[in-house]
Amino acid sequence: MSAFSDAPAAQWTSFLNQAGARRDQHGIARDMGQAPVLPAGDGAAMTFAADHLRLVTLRGPDAMTFLQGQVCADVRDTGNGFSRLAMHLSLKGRGLVSMRVLPAEDGLDLLVPASMAAALRERLQKYIVFSKATLAEDPERVVLGIAGAGATEVLSGAGLPCSHHADGCTVNNGISLVRAGPTDRYLIIAPVEDAMDLWPALADERQSGAADHALLADIMAGEGHVLPGSEDLFLPQVLNYDLIEGVSFKKGCYTGQEVVARMKFKGQLKQRMRRLTWPGNTSPAPGTVLRNEAGKSVGEIVVSVACAADIHALAVLRHDHQGALLMDGAPLQQHELPLPYALPDTPSDAAPDDA
Repeated sequence: MSAFSDAPAAQWTSFLNQAGARRDQHGIARDMGQAPVLPAGDGAAMTFAADHLRLVTLRGPDAMTFLQGQVCADVRDTGNGFSRLAMHLSLKGRGLVSMRVLPAEDGLDLLVPASMAAALRERLQKYIVFSKATLAEDPERVVLGIAGAGATEVLSGAGLPCSHHADGCTVNNGISLVRAGPTDRYLIIAPVEDAMDLWPALADERQSGAADHALLADIMAGEGHVLPGSEDLFLPQVLNYDLIEGVSFKKGCYTGQEVVARMKFKGQLKQRMRRLTWPGNTSPAPGTVLRNEAGKSVGEIVVSVACAADIHALAVLRHDHQGALLMDGAPLQQHELPLPYALPDTPSDAAPDDA
């Protein structure tokens, strides 16, 4: 997907370019001249322009009701000042598109990877025809973020009071501020002019970057998304959405709900997303297969980013796998790193027909 051509977004593109943005073949700013560096311990906050994210607006009196019937999370929680991770699923219960749903004055905002924005609109548009609601991509607002120790103080100094609740969302003067999960990781959705005004205060004297820095923050937070190459692969529980408020087992029906519920109440989950790192400088694409030493598939890459001399990634792995992982025939020399939330105890002898 190329950079926006609309006037505000073109202005934002120019602003990031002047700040030193290095872009990929799709026009997405990956960094500001330096690759991300993993913060040491309780390292200082890291600021990023999340140029890989796009905002899709869902507006109209039926917006909430419509989306409630389309995704696996309970989006009614947004009415109480929260955002929610969510997935739109296939009939098999696998994620086709993922998003973060935010409250908006006259509907909802859907924050989605730029590479999946068109797919989100195309899929939801099939079902929206009988609802009083409309979908549109928003070219006038962009996404900034900050993560790490001291993030709340930086935001306060920039005049952005934030929620202390996991996934809490506040809106002030047209700027939405989301605490993305339980860690000190925040997303700021703002009009382009406001984002340009905020950037110096957020980026001053701390590591700053763009999409790759944002993805590193996601990986550290254990938040995975459906990206091109991984569509229709993962149940929400496989990406740990049941552990981070991304699945509701009490809401009404939605596409794929029966499969998701059956796995929750009657099945045994054979795999979960984990955080890995290994030496290297080339990030594998989402959906890349990981194999054991016998050549059997034991997992897939969800997202990865190059960080100094290492690759940091979220990957789905089978519970019964132990030992080396191979990618394209080469051993990874991987190490597993902790997630900020606990994975449940998982049996290694799950039934063959379970996910």
